[in-house]
Amino acid sequence: MDKAHNAGDVHPIYVKAFNAGDIEATVACYEPGGCFVAKSGRVARGIEELREAYRITFANKPTIKVDIGKIIPAGEDLALIIGEWTSSAETPVGETKVWSGTYTDIVRRQSDGTWKLVLDNPNG
Repeated sequence: MDKAHNAGDVHPIYVKAFNAGDIEATVACYEPGGCFVAKSGRVARGIEELREAYRITFANKPTIKVDIGKIIPAGEDLALIIGEWTSSAETPVGETKVWSGTYTDIVRRQSDGTWKLVLDNPNG
């Protein structure tokens, strides 16, 4: 499994896992108490809720592209990452649906030196 060795590695690893539809690899991009904020405002917290959110998300086999705009360090172990994303999926009737937005994510260095998502806000 890929590991993020700096704050800028988190999103490329996430994109690879997401585009493969790999729930476990996608969830592994988050620290154990990490959370994802849905467009509705609902927050998936922790590994089990994240797994369920991605199980639902991956039902239509979406793909995502992420552009990292800025990485703003807050000390040596925390960073805010702001960028743009675009995702697309085919609907059950064969139409392609496209979503996009600006994300504001917080990543933190873990005790093993790798970086993981703490707060994933794709609509921030």
